[in-house]
Amino acid sequence: MGAHFSPCGRFLAACVACMLPHIEAEPGLQTPVQQEPGIATSPTRHPISAHQVMYELRIYSLEEATFGTVLASRAIRAAHCLTSIQFSPTSEHILLAYGRRHGSLLKSIVIDGETTLPIYTVLEVYRVSDMELVRVLPSAEDEVNVACFHPFAGGGLVYGTKEGKLRILQYDGAHAANGTGPSYFPDETIIGISQ
Repeated sequence: MGAHFSPCGRFLAACVACMLPHIEAEPGLQTPVQQEPGIATSPTRHPISAHQVMYELRIYSLEEATFGTVLASRAIRAAHCLTSIQFSPTSEHILLAYGRRHGSLLKSIVIDGETTLPIYTVLEVYRVSDMELVRVLPSAEDEVNVACFHPFAGGGLVYGTKEGKLRILQYDGAHAANGTGPSYFPDETIIGISQ
């Protein structure tokens, strides 16, 4: 589902298909569930028990002493919609971009008179150290083909849509929200959006 080497050369981020470690059969199911060969077992437990296969965003070590070790992981709810995974220039954050609209990415529905407008997550930014979701960019119209950070820290990010639009976002930290949970890219923190 995607992979990216960190600019510091110490990490590899990848979206990986995993078998849940303890799958309980549904009532009435007589045959045991067979584990597919080649699918990794999750090194962390996640609260997604209804599915046999789940997807994780994993950070692997590329350092000699710990090469291949999973340093951190997080369940990804719409991995089949992912189009991009990229580390930030400082290797402190990971950007995920979604190229399809899916129910698990639905953020809200805006009703304006007689018009209903669904808003979906198109970008997410996770902190590498603890895999916490720190930023979300929702959109009513975009589906993302590719997204990436500017090569210089603080330079923003860019994404291309399936409709051929190019969106350039620059973050203005002076107006950043002071919360501990995930936040949206509010309009006052985005300096420019190009089409």
